[in-house]
Amino acid sequence: MLPGGRIVAGLPRQVCIVGSQALIQTGNASNPPTTTSLIKTVVNRALAEAKMEARDVDGLIAVPSLTDKHFMEAHYQASNLGLFLDDRPIQLRTIDTGGAGPVTALLEAVRMIKYEALEVVAIVAGDCVGSMDGNEFLGKADDIFFKMQPLRQKIVRSPAIPHGYDMVTKYQMDQWGLTRDQLRMAVSLQSLHAGLRADSLFYQKAKTKSDQGCVLYTHLDEVRRAPEVTPNISLLECARRADGAACFILASNRFLKRKRLYRSGIPVVIGGGEASGPLYPPDDIDETMFSCEAAMSYAYAQAGNLSSKDIDFFGLYDCFPICLVRALEAAGLCDKGQGGVYLESQYNRLKEALPCVRTVKALLRDPTFFPVNTHGGLLCFGAPWEVPAMYNIYEAVHQLRGNAQGRQIDNCRRALVYGNGGVFSASAVAIMSKSL
Repeated sequence: MLPGGRIVAGLPRQVCIVGSQALIQTGNASNPPTTTSLIKTVVNRALAEAKMEARDVDGLIAVPSLTDKHFMEAHYQASNLGLFLDDRPIQLRTIDTGGAGPVTALLEAVRMIKYEALEVVAIVAGDCVGSMDGNEFLGKADDIFFKMQPLRQKIVRSPAIPHGYDMVTKYQMDQWGLTRDQLRMAVSLQSLHAGLRADSLFYQKAKTKSDQGCVLYTHLDEVRRAPEVTPNISLLECARRADGAACFILASNRFLKRKRLYRSGIPVVIGGGEASGPLYPPDDIDETMFSCEAAMSYAYAQAGNLSSKDIDFFGLYDCFPICLVRALEAAGLCDKGQGGVYLESQYNRLKEALPCVRTVKALLRDPTFFPVNTHGGLLCFGAPWEVPAMYNIYEAVHQLRGNAQGRQIDNCRRALVYGNGGVFSASAVAIMSKSL
């Protein structure tokens, strides 16, 4: 028997995602929002969607913010949300694995429900880096990596994060023949998906200069002309800073059945995996620094020895194109070292379909055409620091529900989401499916 007199007969068989809300917006330096206000908005919407109240929540996981840090983030957010009630306890956890945090939080929520007898767990994340002054953002992002300089022989250059990824990009180019244009094609492909979402940062910018009825996407030549940030990364190949937040409500199938809220087809988490690497690329890069492959392998195994052929939607972290390239390979969408070739083949299919809108729409309905980040990813949808993997999960949930308007993958049965923290330092993967 649990506190409050609840009795759980055995472990729940499924952990269901019943509330899924997200918002994203461009920055507003003159009147910036707070992460707390954004989180409160998405939590209230997610609870309403799940047909629940705050008192139903007996667990909360929070991913910390860069712009608005709080001591014991989950405790702070729980206080703000009014989750401390006299008649029942609540479990709170703050998780920081960088950009992998939302997927780590998802897996932790599953464990809390399956093995700690909780019934409803909320996951929250929010940030307002889009409204932050550019120099302030750069300083905060650089700080942790500059502190590592005494441990290294090579100098950590500013901006530290893009330069770290540039080191990995150069390694992939030398080792596997990856080309600059293949990397740029990631932006073109992601922008095509983002052009179908009116809330994406790409759409909000592109619609002001496009002809009505045309295909919205970033042409390869535009990416080629973009200013360089590092020798192998341009401005358009960096995650787009934004303000935003997201919330998920997870519940046991037993709780939902007891409340008469259970229905077939609800997205459920069926497996996951995590792995870690060094915080910053070593002076001499080799394959041992990468953690994505191990996390993918663990997730596929835990989900029932699945493979990429069993997955219909892939939500892959893409803070820079090299991250997407490595994720494509690790997920099994292509062979090792062939991520760039895969992107080029998908881009060529897009190029053949253009400029006819009808042909492009037919291509988008083809489940073999780039079933990745149908919301546009960090590169084109937007990236509020550690929130973006929440958007991967959000898109996966809606693909599984069958209501990803204009972007729906036919008969989407299973989805995989991947989050990456640091510079391939933390990898977290979750696999979801429709409940029976």
